Amino acid sequence: MKAPAAVLALLAVADGAALDRGRLAEAALVAAETGADLQGAGEALAALGAAALDDGRRRRLADLAGRDRRIVGGRFAGAAIHDDEGLRAVLAAVAG
Repeated sequence: MKAPAAVLALLAVADGAALDRGRLAEAALVAAETGADLQGAGEALAALGAAALDDGRRRRLADLAGRDRRIVGGRFAGAAIHDDEGLRAVLAAVAG
């Protein structure tokens, strides 16, 4: 899913008043929930800010930020834990 990259690109080039920030937040949130692009989703949601989130999206984001999504796989565990903690911090900050 390329939604987070598209959100960031739109924010960079489009007139901010013309953008539906709620829909952009939804696209980034779905990417985070499905694990398609967790890091990109965090960056996109941070760029959109908390104002783009309605109460339902804010609850979903807070739930996601509270989850432990560590999947070590073939990576060094320290790097996976560091990445996960960083992402959780970004999501929690946006969720408020």
